[in-house]
Amino acid sequence: MNQNKIGTILIIIAVLLLVFLFYFKAQEDQYISTIIDEQGSCYLDDGSCLHEDRDYTLFYLGGIITLAILILGIYLIYFDKTQKILVEQHKEVSSALQTAKEKDEFKAFVSGFNDQEQKILKAVHDKEGIKQSTLRYKTGISKTLLSLVLKKLEERDIIYRKEAGKTKEIYLKKKF
Repeated sequence: MNQNKIGTILIIIAVLLLVFLFYFKAQEDQYISTIIDEQGSCYLDDGSCLHEDRDYTLFYLGGIITLAILILGIYLIYFDKTQKILVEQHKEVSSALQTAKEKDEFKAFVSGFNDQEQKILKAVHDKEGIKQSTLRYKTGISKTLLSLVLKKLEERDIIYRKEAGKTKEIYLKKKF
């Protein structure tokens, strides 16, 4: 249950308690008025006054509890944003974990290749569809050696090459 609903419920409970307290006090006042009307005075037979013997502790305690519940309800509705913050943090952590997982997965995949193959695979991973001529400059590998390594990787079903004019675009078969 979200905090707005809880806050609303608490405010409703506080209002109901307040109505109950006022009703109870009105009943007690009416009872005292009835006794005064019957006897003609607020003093009882034993000499005690009805107004002095009255105990307001229950009303004060009820008022304090009602006020506390009302303040808590207002706080939950308007000020407490911990639920939203927790959801945002959860999303951030999830995306960070997903990114870390993808990086670790690719690092583990690439670790099984030699240095030249690793350079090529990292460059292709960084930019899918990289042209073979651009790949040559990014990796610093000669044209012939690059072509041989790409052919070897293609035979092992790690990459595939797609014709793009006079050159070829290189793609990884497995997505990371």
